[in-house]
Amino acid sequence: MTLADEIEEVEPEEVRLDEAMLGYNIYVCGEYAGAIEGVPGSLEHLVVEMHWEGKGVGRTALRKFIELSRAEGCSVVTTNNDVHPAMTHILETEGFEEQTDGIGWEKEVQ
Repeated sequence: MTLADEIEEVEPEEVRLDEAMLGYNIYVCGEYAGAIEGVPGSLEHLVVEMHWEGKGVGRTALRKFIELSRAEGCSVVTTNNDVHPAMTHILETEGFEEQTDGIGWEKEVQ
């Protein structure tokens, strides 16, 4: 049995973002759970390990990335247009708006 098997839904304090080569690694209770490619204000890609899917890791990591971006002085967080279908729902419910030019998604974070 893995840690992911024991957790139904992650708590915000269980999720941590650590700087990595192309952005941030996502950890849940110290266990690697995925990664964010990007820099504060610009999220290029977010991936969650399969055994952590459906437990709120992606949404919580996105919220932490938004907090990090705000702390770094960004007023907007953008994504590219290469968004996984499951991520579309998360972006919409977290207040992102799809850009009319088809470039990606954007959220003001002031």
